[in-house]
Amino acid sequence: MKKLIVIRHAKSSWSNSQLLDINRPLNNRGQRDAPLMAKLISRECEAPEIILCSSSKRTKQTVKYFSDEWGLENEKIQYMDALYHASTDQLMYHIRRIEENLESVALVGHNPGLTYLVDQLVRGNTPDNIPTSGVAILQSESDFWSSFDAAKVSLIKYFYPKSHLDIYN
Repeated sequence: MKKLIVIRHAKSSWSNSQLLDINRPLNNRGQRDAPLMAKLISRECEAPEIILCSSSKRTKQTVKYFSDEWGLENEKIQYMDALYHASTDQLMYHIRRIEENLESVALVGHNPGLTYLVDQLVRGNTPDNIPTSGVAILQSESDFWSSFDAAKVSLIKYFYPKSHLDIYN
């Protein structure tokens, strides 16, 4: 069985209209939510063997909080331009190409692709929208990433900042 940890980047800043979208950093809320969600997820879920991460500034900042909490070295993070605003089909393309010896992988990216991906994989009973800093933990009955979506995929756990307001206390 394969586990996919889907993480949407934390809330980003729109304050500088001169920045390209890919260069937008986290805003104050993102800088507050990401470390709290990372701490929560690290308690709920073992560290993935690798993390596939969009190359945007906000995903890089978000993944840093998670990798630190999981104690993962930078070599375990693969930054990929192809994940920046990737469609569901593009995301599945990369999931199917994950090395088969890996059992658990995290994917850090953007909406709408991540929400659509989770909906497509789980086939209903999914969140309408994965909010910023949201995390969906999926498990496939397949033993192969190349057929991850062909087998039954279950939503094991789903977390987002407002669902865990107690983490702010």
